[in-house]
Amino acid sequence: MRYFILVFLVLTSLFAKDFKIATYNVQNLFDLKVDGGEYKEYIPNTKSKWNKKNFDIKLANIAKVIKNLNADIIALEEVENLNVARELNRALGDKKYPYIYTFYKKNSHIVGSVIFSRYKVANKYSVPVKGYPRTIHVTKFYLDGNKITIYVNHWPAYKHGYKARSAYAKKLKSSLNDKEKFIILGDLNTPLRISQNGWGKSLKNILDVGNFNKPLYDLWYEVEPTMRYTHVYGRDKNALDHIIISKNLFDNNGVKYKPDSFNVFKAKYMVDKYGYPKRWKLTKNGVHEGIGYSDHLPIYATFQTKPYNDKKIQTVTITYLKDMFNDLLPAIIKNVEAVRVDKYGVMIGDGKDQVKIYLPDDKFVKGEKYDILVQKLGKYDRKVEIRLCRIIRKVK
Repeated sequence: MRYFILVFLVLTSLFAKDFKIATYNVQNLFDLKVDGGEYKEYIPNTKSKWNKKNFDIKLANIAKVIKNLNADIIALEEVENLNVARELNRALGDKKYPYIYTFYKKNSHIVGSVIFSRYKVANKYSVPVKGYPRTIHVTKFYLDGNKITIYVNHWPAYKHGYKARSAYAKKLKSSLNDKEKFIILGDLNTPLRISQNGWGKSLKNILDVGNFNKPLYDLWYEVEPTMRYTHVYGRDKNALDHIIISKNLFDNNGVKYKPDSFNVFKAKYMVDKYGYPKRWKLTKNGVHEGIGYSDHLPIYATFQTKPYNDKKIQTVTITYLKDMFNDLLPAIIKNVEAVRVDKYGVMIGDGKDQVKIYLPDDKFVKGEKYDILVQKLGKYDRKVEIRLCRIIRKVK
């Protein structure tokens, strides 16, 4: 049964209808009307130069990203109100969305979330989190006649501490319906890996989010570790935005997740030479420079509504694996031993050859043997190494 589940993750599809779902924090998209709650640097026509010229540049830049991403449903965080959402939609031209959904927000809070959709929502409501201004937004769609629930989140930033984010995680957990197929997405302001000061605990310890062995599957585990980020502070890269799915999105009924379709949308014009997001720039004095997009990168995944067709996965030796191309993967290697384990990864061997796994998500114990599903290869210093894999089982 264990083999079946893991192999099912890498099935391909034919004649399936695809739906791309995305999330993008657009970094403070305000309009040019004074409503009384604007951040100081976004009060129109002041020394900050938040004026028509800079507004039009910001709007055009964000619209360019959304056009190129071309998602069927996209959640946007940090949008001031419905008015600016409509202006953004108009800026999309022939790519504009027929449906825009905004949500309840307390007056004390300034920016909220919005959904642009090519499909009409069946139901929507907001779940308040006691003591905090932002709500969790729940939207229910019928994609090709199949029901899917999307939870849109924008959790408190790092500076507000673990208590604030744990309040959102607890409220979200209590709102989930295990009988439904659901997607949790948005800017959770929480990294994938728990840092030394405990940043990230709310996802793992409260929601029990993780790789495919966990009840809720974070799609970041389908991207190799060095590419797992949507936000950069200084030189610190973090995956603060997430798409997390219920495990029943892998069954063969209704809406299904399309394996390995998750990724970061990172067009060349959006990032600098280091791969950092080209954020919307303000000077130290809070003056808009009219340059950039957002301090976050969008992420997306594809879902389908028709059955998958099996892709046969071959079992290979390590020597054979080293000569394979990524488009021939996944592949299984059996009965390999963890020969050496260090902070950069693990060296595995099958008695005839060895290969390194770089920064594996699963824990390997020196001397133990495993069957492994290999998903992606790479090279370092001209040597082949495994960049993404999962332990299928521990060999006794």
